[in-house]
Amino acid sequence: MITTSCDNVDMEIGKKIKLLRERKGLTQQELAELIGTTQQTVAYWEVGQRKPRYSKLQKLAEVFGVPISYFLEDKKQHWDLNTVFQEGKIIPVPIYAEAQAGSFGGYTMPTPEKYFPTHESMLKGLPPERVFWIKIQGHSMEPEYHPGDMILVADPSWYEVKEGAPVVVLNGDGELTVKYYHYDPKNKMIVLEPANPSYKPILIPEKELFSGEYIFFPVIAHTRIY
Repeated sequence: MITTSCDNVDMEIGKKIKLLRERKGLTQQELAELIGTTQQTVAYWEVGQRKPRYSKLQKLAEVFGVPISYFLEDKKQHWDLNTVFQEGKIIPVPIYAEAQAGSFGGYTMPTPEKYFPTHESMLKGLPPERVFWIKIQGHSMEPEYHPGDMILVADPSWYEVKEGAPVVVLNGDGELTVKYYHYDPKNKMIVLEPANPSYKPILIPEKELFSGEYIFFPVIAHTRIY
């Protein structure tokens, strides 16, 4: 359960709905019609008297063009693994690191910096203890990822790294980078390709993989914090 008062959580969600509605120039009635509810219900949400069902949060996210996590994140909340938010389970997944979207950099932590409320559908069926969030720094993965974006990565022993997919790579110095993964069989080399053409790829000879110096974490989800 959420250990803070429900009223405070509802109020935070309501403030975000009102802010986005006003920025988009919508009345409560217009927003209600877009998401299939009543003006009175929207008014209740905005003052924290009611909490939107998860299905309505999904529609709100679509209308406003934000990730659903925008409504769910609240630094004052404390979560446990039994938390259920209306129609879907919200799980506290740790944020363990920052990753550079350039060369190797960032940092890792022995204990979580904090927890990020994550809908169970983002876990791809994996146990919660086999995934964690990383915050992006740098510009080499733009426009796909921007500084401050969050990426969810999986334990590589539970989820396969795929050709052409994004990965977070941890080197022997504890530094991280995020890139697209490619294998070059001709030159027997791993090519970590940036999305931004202004940056050069990072090349890792295949023989260096046997030393165990590099660990490749597949990226399974992405969200942008507004």
